[in-house]
Amino acid sequence: MPKKPPRNAFYFYMIDFREEQRKKGVNYKNMAEVAEAAGQVWREAPPSVRSKFEGIAKKEKQKFNIPDTKFTSTGIPLALIEQAEKDVREAEEFEKKDIKNMVNLRTFNNSIKTLDIYLMDVNYYCKAGSDYIIGESTLLRFNIQDGIKDTYHEIINPGDIPLGYTSEVKLGSQTYGLEMPDDSAPRSNYMQILANVIDYLKQVDHQAQTLPPIFTMPDKVEPVQNFIHQMCRRAAEDENLFRIYKFDILFFTMVNALKTQPDEGFPKESLALLQLKKDSFKYTPGIACEHHERSDMSVECSQSRAKRWAYTALDSCCPAAGVAARPAAHVPPDYDLDSIHVFKEQKKVRHAPSVAGYAQAMSSCNTSMASDSFYDTTINSSVDSSKKEKRVHVPLRMPKADYSQAIRVAPELTEADFPSLGQRPGRGRGMGGSFSKHKLDK
Repeated sequence: MPKKPPRNAFYFYMIDFREEQRKKGVNYKNMAEVAEAAGQVWREAPPSVRSKFEGIAKKEKQKFNIPDTKFTSTGIPLALIEQAEKDVREAEEFEKKDIKNMVNLRTFNNSIKTLDIYLMDVNYYCKAGSDYIIGESTLLRFNIQDGIKDTYHEIINPGDIPLGYTSEVKLGSQTYGLEMPDDSAPRSNYMQILANVIDYLKQVDHQAQTLPPIFTMPDKVEPVQNFIHQMCRRAAEDENLFRIYKFDILFFTMVNALKTQPDEGFPKESLALLQLKKDSFKYTPGIACEHHERSDMSVECSQSRAKRWAYTALDSCCPAAGVAARPAAHVPPDYDLDSIHVFKEQKKVRHAPSVAGYAQAMSSCNTSMASDSFYDTTINSSVDSSKKEKRVHVPLRMPKADYSQAIRVAPELTEADFPSLGQRPGRGRGMGGSFSKHKLDK
């Protein structure tokens, strides 16, 4: 069986390098010394030189019928995986560059406060194959100056459940507070929803050639992007019109662009994501859709979640931009901003997050209120809670039976009640007396 040729181009480069060095009077003992000397030159070689020896290696492989493509154990070409990873890295770099350019341009024009930001969140039943079965979507628009402007919310009926996914769909409906898909009801019109999304994104500039980017949390990028692609496939629309970016990167870039002191802002993107994941406004009442408010699942509502993202970002951006927060725009409608400002002055906090910090501080101090009822009250009721009397737990019912009559007093015992050591009962069967007495009788 003939020996297989080397599979990399570096081997042929080493042979050529050794021959050139021999002509110059430099001789190497073995190939290890050649590899050490030629390695640095090979890494710095121009593409034309590398392609020359890669072509030589490819021809040698063809002589021995050695395939150029390598596969994984599942039959996927390694080149395809490497290309996919390269595309992901390039997309992430382009995303960060695009966000940075957008924020820097607005900062240079002093219009960063009026930059409209679009947030999108979806709730899905499960993932069937490569597509997500979407049950709810929300698109929200806000900026630093005006706060939350408006929202576009849809409860979606996906129609028939794919075969074999009924249990997963049922679990998803219970998790996110959604109704089970109704195959007897008309299916939601994805083409109309897509048209509404495009009109919503173009409401500021109807003549814009490109749509503004849509931001969402990192774990929601894939389902949001897949939902957009599903609608584009059914409407025969170009899916490249939409840009789905991570909201934490925008949050990180905006806060750092607005900072006035070196110690302000986020030193790392991971800290911006951590701030968003804290979800300080999680149990804010009255910001969910009617369906989730009725089912007492407002926390899982996509509209509530998108508003909480916006409130968290505004909580950090407004103080840095010098914008006064307004209820129902920059903060939830039930927040008492006067009490928040008093708390802020008492703590001598220079910059926010002030609203979220105040809410967390009041929740830790208000120990007399139950955790479930606390989230349904406003900040005003939390401030006045110290004036209320402490609640005393009263049992729902008292036991009807009087067990005190059944308790008997223990009798008093004397030495006469205990047998002596010589009269202790034996362990043998049928002895009838102590062990010592039994031996004496014998």
